[in-house]
Amino acid sequence: MGKTVKLINERATDVYILPEARAKMEMYCELCEKEIGWMGFVEKVGAGYLITDFVLLKQEVHASTTEIDPSALLELWGQTPPEQQGKIKIWGHSHVNMSPSPSSQDNEQMKYFADAGNDWFIRLITNKKGDINLTIYDYANGIEIHDDTLITYHPQRAELREKIKAEIAEKVTEKKYTTTTPASSYNNAYNNKYNSWNSKRTNKGTGTKTEPMFRDIEIKYVNKFEDALNDPNYWQDVLTAAV
Repeated sequence: MGKTVKLINERATDVYILPEARAKMEMYCELCEKEIGWMGFVEKVGAGYLITDFVLLKQEVHASTTEIDPSALLELWGQTPPEQQGKIKIWGHSHVNMSPSPSSQDNEQMKYFADAGNDWFIRLITNKKGDINLTIYDYANGIEIHDDTLITYHPQRAELREKIKAEIAEKVTEKKYTTTTPASSYNNAYNNKYNSWNSKRTNKGTGTKTEPMFRDIEIKYVNKFEDALNDPNYWQDVLTAAV
């Protein structure tokens, strides 16, 4: 059985990247239709790593290969301040529309950085879809750590979070709804009042007649107006009163 390495705390080896560095990497991939490579600056953060910037090198590209020009590396080294030279610790390149899985040439390339005296180095392969293949080469301990996650790190994220939290508390409130009586309840209330009024208007012989406005006027209760018109006694009373 071959040797295996298991990390007790896998999160400790996370690779982070600043937003501007990530944007540059994505634009390298987006704006070039061939494989394209770049170098970058990395800082150790505890047991993890933070990519702070990328630099595009002079290179010749092809649809399926990219090679680092040693003279371009020397030029980058010479243009970098001495205190930053030791942070050139990542080689990245695009596989265009193909899988970011490393090729045999990609693996051979990493021997160059080991021979250059680095105790560790990172290889990053991506594509136009944003797929990520990361390999941390711990040359000092003879370990490779593989990952497919690159975490964007916002230095002011915690401060921004508190600012937005306060802004939401100030400007965002919950909408309150008041309970309204359904239309059917209004209809029922109206019908109840109408029926009560109509019952009093038409009620006869129950002793609950409505008092007349003028007591010297005789009130005659009928169920329908037609009943009064068809009642000969009604007309007799009207005619007699008229005389």
